[in-house]
Amino acid sequence: MRQRTPEIVAATVLALLVAVFVAFGSAGGDGDDGAAESVSPERLARVEARVERLRGLEFERPVRVTVMSPAEVEAYGVREARASETRARAAAGEELMKLLGLIDADVDMDAVTSSIYGEQVAGFYDPRTERLALVAGVGIDDVTLAHELTHALEDQHFDLSRLGGSSEAASAGATADDDRASAESGLVEGTATAVMTRYLERYPEALSFGDALGQLWGATGSTPLPPYIMSSLLFPYQQGERFVDALLARGGWETVDDALRARPPLATADLYEPKRWFARTRPAVLELPDDDAPGAGWRLLETSTLGIFDLRALLAEAVGERAAATLGAGWRGGRYALWRKGPLPADDCEAPCTARDALTLRLRFRNAAEAGAVSAAFGSWLAATHGARRTGSVGWRGVGGAPDAMTTGWTLDGGTAAVTRNGGADVTVTLAPTPALAARLSR
Repeated sequence: MRQRTPEIVAATVLALLVAVFVAFGSAGGDGDDGAAESVSPERLARVEARVERLRGLEFERPVRVTVMSPAEVEAYGVREARASETRARAAAGEELMKLLGLIDADVDMDAVTSSIYGEQVAGFYDPRTERLALVAGVGIDDVTLAHELTHALEDQHFDLSRLGGSSEAASAGATADDDRASAESGLVEGTATAVMTRYLERYPEALSFGDALGQLWGATGSTPLPPYIMSSLLFPYQQGERFVDALLARGGWETVDDALRARPPLATADLYEPKRWFARTRPAVLELPDDDAPGAGWRLLETSTLGIFDLRALLAEAVGERAAATLGAGWRGGRYALWRKGPLPADDCEAPCTARDALTLRLRFRNAAEAGAVSAAFGSWLAATHGARRTGSVGWRGVGGAPDAMTTGWTLDGGTAAVTRNGGADVTVTLAPTPALAARLSR
């Protein structure tokens, strides 16, 4: 949670969240009225003691609890989001998501940020200040409180601010591994969600199970969020809990402690396939063209890793969620880079500006057959997302003994695209204003 979550959306979506935000509230339970003000010292002590028993750890010091108004939370969240990223980088992230078709062209990410913080936050724990903040007037039950207290408890033992998803880690220096940051976010939120689930099972009077899950996963506020944004926000909780459950099944909380202390997951692929984490499988490191590869007048806006979550999101629109999940399972590494020629935004070129953007996605799969299937799926993606039309294919041999490759060209409004599959298991997708530039960035 480097204010960045699922990979590509990193620059904008987790920039929408602060550290370990829980973006969901629910009705009060256990006889309380549910308001933040009702979290008395006695109630807090009771939930803390239960969390200690469930988690197998003890609090080392008291947890500071404060109450904030909804307006204060919204202002705080927006301020934190802007502090964690420059406006230029936020604009680049928004352009990237629109270019990839992950959000509609008319989506205003500033409005999305305000909606999340202003309408969907019941409470949060900030590891930088070691403060648990509750929103005044918003119902918070013991189950949700247990989730937040788990963050506080683990922070005291493992220092959550060192993980890639925390706002402190983000400010310590930019990372080029958004996929890893997303995976670490899944670990942090997964442990708290696992404890929360066990809390509900052990103390069912705290809240009805149906209400808890329905409100946890279904909260949307009065302003609907774009589907991809909502999926990105839910991902660390849902897939993270599945990952933590797999660790618990193999080695109990000691295995989870080891992950938090010294061996967090390296990619979102670990969350989907925990056996990768147990086997200590490392993602492939892929090279992209040099930062100045497009030539004079172009500047690099964004580059980072591309993981399974975003790969599945990209392909689902074109081939369906089930097929996208099957194709994504073969992922072994990925990276992207976005360049721009001219200003961003540009008054004379609305987002996504295919006439001034150059984008390269490079992915590696288990074998050539999987790479072939993914390259075909990306052709369908280009057609579905950009209305692209295929212009033909050309083969070429790489320099220095690189394997043969086949590039398929596409035309789209204001630009071109190329999908290149080498003789091995790599696939490169490039969008650029001209066929020559697309071909150059594909090699």
